[in-house]
Amino acid sequence: MRILLAEDDPSLGATLQSWLQLDGYAVDWVKRGDHAESALRAQSYQCLLLDRSLPGLSGDRLLSSLRASCNDVPVLLITARDALSDRIAGLDLGADDYLVKPFD
Repeated sequence: MRILLAEDDPSLGATLQSWLQLDGYAVDWVKRGDHAESALRAQSYQCLLLDRSLPGLSGDRLLSSLRASCNDVPVLLITARDALSDRIAGLDLGADDYLVKPFD
């Protein structure tokens, strides 16, 4: 399975990429939303792990654009935004699930 990880925190991104690779996943890691958008155009992914607060293009805008273009790649939002209204907004944008940082 090929996963795109869009996370701007260097420590968390490196850790997630390492853990997922240890489990046998191919993981491409980008630190900007506009780079994630380019990667999604160039490569087919089975999953997108998406931070909502990315430089270049926010995760919210990227997710909205994906869904508007009928891209149905499964998206797991990973974010520090933990209010119920944030979770509802993220799912309403088209995320398949929502995971609040920090997580185990």
